[in-house]
Amino acid sequence: MTVDDKQRIDRWVGAWLLVILRPLAQLAGALLRRDHRSDPRGEIVFIKMMGGGSLLIALPALLGVRRRFPERTLTLVCGGPVAPFAELLGVFDRIERIDDAAGLPALVASAGRVLLGIVRRRVDTVVDLEVYSQLTTVFSLLTCARNRIGFYVESTYWRRNVLTHLVFFNRARGTYHFYAAAAELLGAAPASRAECRALLHARAGAARGEGAYLAVGAGCSDFASVRHLPLAEWRAFAARQRTELEDAHWIFLGAQSDRAVSDEVAAAVAAELGPGFAFENRCGELALADSLGVLAGARRFIGIDSALIHAARGLGVPSTSFFGPTDPATLLEPIAGYEELVHYRPLICSPCLHVAQTPPCKGRNVCMQLFTAESVARVPWVEDASGASILPPGAD
Repeated sequence: MTVDDKQRIDRWVGAWLLVILRPLAQLAGALLRRDHRSDPRGEIVFIKMMGGGSLLIALPALLGVRRRFPERTLTLVCGGPVAPFAELLGVFDRIERIDDAAGLPALVASAGRVLLGIVRRRVDTVVDLEVYSQLTTVFSLLTCARNRIGFYVESTYWRRNVLTHLVFFNRARGTYHFYAAAAELLGAAPASRAECRALLHARAGAARGEGAYLAVGAGCSDFASVRHLPLAEWRAFAARQRTELEDAHWIFLGAQSDRAVSDEVAAAVAAELGPGFAFENRCGELALADSLGVLAGARRFIGIDSALIHAARGLGVPSTSFFGPTDPATLLEPIAGYEELVHYRPLICSPCLHVAQTPPCKGRNVCMQLFTAESVARVPWVEDASGASILPPGAD
């Protein structure tokens, strides 16, 4: 299933299930009158279906919960692509995978299997780390956990009377604040950045040739490929930073799906820097821990908004990052003494991810014109009644 398929199922199936289940949840709450004080009294289940990078952002909160409740079982329910990040962190005692890639029957069957196990274990607390998903809200409710914690924004009012505790999620502020708030609701203080760095270094594979190369992340997950930096921008960036980049060995990191775009970026940079440019494309060749080992030994990380930038920051590797459809202020927690350069030139439509169901540019991502455009243009995206873009006169 594609990300669009998953979101479509979530919107339609989740909405109808909530219509049916919400009154039943209200009735059960009135009859049972359970003690909903937020201190955990048994197993704690976290839900994160998409975005391994989100687990890295949430690491201070998750590690804080682990340190506060060493005797409690911590479980993560996640989609397949998130599982390697959970395994890397080593915070969870149990990782339950839901098959969200092989179609709706596999999704339903695996979710039912995981849900049945949770109900049988009489899990005490569920923390839903998905901000916008209706199906994870339904899943949380069906666990019958004593406490069900989640986030809400103005458009997710349907979570009221379904979850027992709601943390307001302000999309204009740092995501990490609200992960910390969920941990504090459980009675746990977030771990320090130094503790998180030590954990990541301990869990990463062996570094190679420290300081002798640049680690590069040119790709990202299927969710919101508008985060990609266009090839012309990579070439312009290389030209601007020629002195720093032309003699450096580049190692591209990422999943197998990032391999093609990494080759294209390497070709564009080579065309600018000339025959002295050398690179390795290791996308899809390394386990996640080994990728972090390579990243830990780099003199700098260069890349777009993806899990790798959060890994680099967690490891303390200096970074250069490129943002457009997302606001870096909402994703990059300030770290004392950390060296980074963030390129971000917001248009009037940025940020759009997590704000609109579909990017208004329909994939043109002009917000990523960070080096080739002299100034930031005003781009008023307009649609007709069918959803097709209406371009202003003279626009291509």
